[in-house]
Amino acid sequence: MLLEDLISEIIRKRKTTANIPKKSVDYFKCLELKISKLKDLQESILKLPTTTSMGVQQFYQINFQIILNRIVQERQVWETLRQRLNRDTINIGVVGLARQGKSTFLQNVAGLTNEQDQEIIPSSDRLPCTTVQSNIYHHEGDTYAKVYFHSESSFIEQIITPYYRELGFKNIPKNLNQFANLPFPSKPINHHHSAKAEAIYEHLRMDYYVHINKYSSLLQSEKRFIRVQKSEIRKYVSQSYDAKSNPQFFNHLAVEKVEIFCTFPEVGVKKIALVDMPGLGDTRLGDTERMIKALAEDIDFILLIRRPGKKGTGDFLRREDVNLYDVASQALKDKLPLKEWVFMLLNQDGENEQLSLDFNNTMASKGIHVKQCLKANCKNSKAANQVMEKVLHYLIKNMQNLDKQYMSAALKDLSNFQTWIEEKLQEIRQAIAGYADIDTEYVQLRELFLAELYESIEGFRKKLREELSEPNKNFKEQVDQAINRCKKPENIPNFKDIKTLAKRKGIDRAYFLAIQQMRPSILQHFHTIEDGLKDYHNQTKSDLADIFIDLGIGSLVNAENADFWEAFAELLAQKNNLPNLARGFKFIASFEVMYKGFMQSYVWQKISEVISPDPVQPINTPENIDNILTNLQQRHQIAIEVCQKTLNQLGISVNRTRVSMVEEFADHITRAKGVELEWEILLSKNRSQIWSQFQELETQQELQKKWFDLVDEALFCNKEL
Repeated sequence: MLLEDLISEIIRKRKTTANIPKKSVDYFKCLELKISKLKDLQESILKLPTTTSMGVQQFYQINFQIILNRIVQERQVWETLRQRLNRDTINIGVVGLARQGKSTFLQNVAGLTNEQDQEIIPSSDRLPCTTVQSNIYHHEGDTYAKVYFHSESSFIEQIITPYYRELGFKNIPKNLNQFANLPFPSKPINHHHSAKAEAIYEHLRMDYYVHINKYSSLLQSEKRFIRVQKSEIRKYVSQSYDAKSNPQFFNHLAVEKVEIFCTFPEVGVKKIALVDMPGLGDTRLGDTERMIKALAEDIDFILLIRRPGKKGTGDFLRREDVNLYDVASQALKDKLPLKEWVFMLLNQDGENEQLSLDFNNTMASKGIHVKQCLKANCKNSKAANQVMEKVLHYLIKNMQNLDKQYMSAALKDLSNFQTWIEEKLQEIRQAIAGYADIDTEYVQLRELFLAELYESIEGFRKKLREELSEPNKNFKEQVDQAINRCKKPENIPNFKDIKTLAKRKGIDRAYFLAIQQMRPSILQHFHTIEDGLKDYHNQTKSDLADIFIDLGIGSLVNAENADFWEAFAELLAQKNNLPNLARGFKFIASFEVMYKGFMQSYVWQKISEVISPDPVQPINTPENIDNILTNLQQRHQIAIEVCQKTLNQLGISVNRTRVSMVEEFADHITRAKGVELEWEILLSKNRSQIWSQFQELETQQELQKKWFDLVDEALFCNKEL
């Protein structure tokens, strides 16, 4: 099978396993969403005025941001693994210090060897020229590039801010306009690395600040990319210098990365992508961090290129080489040991063979461990492609095992993460367990309600019973007022009226009619007693209603005083499961004490004995009008006294009706079979209206349920990882 076919088969097999990390990424996103919602919910709960007294200290101590940071970190591992397995190419990163021959090597492998093509991946023995990460892909056709620009915000955050922090500047610009127009900071004084600080300062000032007008137009509010032809590529990826070492290009300062598409000359490498990283060793900030990120996310294999110095220079292995290896080691950390996916290429130019040998012999003792150490002249196209062929043969043989090793390490870490997050979620659940203990609160309030209800009703009944054998004072006042009205002279026919009647109808007939007129005249004054009786019993109802209103159930109806009963009876009539309560409240709501039909019959009977209504009953007419008038006054006085005596005797029954009304009502609502269960049903279904704190508690309970639901959903996401 051809080399190209073997590489294609590796890519195909990798893609078939990409769904495994994709599923984990999706569930990490799910978990992150649930934890974010819990964080938002925690903030909402902490803003509630009742939260300060809920007594769950653990709730305050939950730091969701730490959990979210861990989730994002773990998700990024699986996202990187998914991207790694799902790529259409195998990506080889070419890494090294500045001026080691990386660009020359890439020119030969990518077929960019003529003078014009070399401008695309420039190389130099002077100052560093590669400034932007360039991903180089095989493409049949004319060479072109996609240039990806920073947004204004990412430029400030990722490029400019690190300089300000490194130099200890306080007024870090928040946007491009501030960076361009605010006075540039003075050179730092007494910096602990003064020479390095000065070099970093000059980078920031001369490259980015002084020449901002030459590249700022490329920075827009959002990240974007443009397609450029071959002749335009260099000014976006590299730097060139004049004879005085002054930089000539500035577009690259706004560039995040570039993708170059050109025709690879060797068939076997057409499924390979080459990643050209800016050389380390310069004082430009951010290159190290960007390299670690690129190696972790974009690279499958690393080719470290190092050109030892010429004979006699002693330049074979420097501290910078060890630092570079340590930087590369941070890319996948414990997921995949660096030595398993890195080759060292020593760039031999015919004058450094001995130092290359020394480098090879000593690098292991310096902590630099690679799978293979190769030697080749990077300027030689054939030698460069032979190096690539060796790299590809290694990958054909080991790529699947490398991916498995990576996956295995990721799964092990995932298992540890799942255990950790499950413990955290259980802590999160428990932290709010004591919040909104609505059931306990309800039981306590219900028991207190029933105790106060029974005590208040019994106290009310006891007070009424003490008055049971006594005349009702209120009723006696009503009777006395009626008697006083009866005593007024106008209730007795006068001399003139009797004389007129006698002339018209005769004295006997006049006497009879006068008697008959006097009776209704007296009786009418007792009708007002009915209003007094109603007011008195309504007052009793109001006093009794206050007990229920004070206990809180008055909030279930929009009524007060005696009107409470009718409104509450109507409410209970709509319930099918509260028969005793409905009967009791309907009873007292409709209870009336009337003068007519009860007391009136006694009064009429007694007054009729004194002033007979019988027209055929014989009467002895006095001899003259004066005697008739005297007789009427006597009859009137006797009738009033009889009525007063009769009503005073009935006064005791007024208290009895009052007591019996309350007693029967109390029987229905406190003593009837099953009535306590009815109170339980009524109170439990209306507790938030009866007790104001339940509105808060029910809000808290809803929040607690939402909290528990989110925890359960997060646990499910964690289980599915």
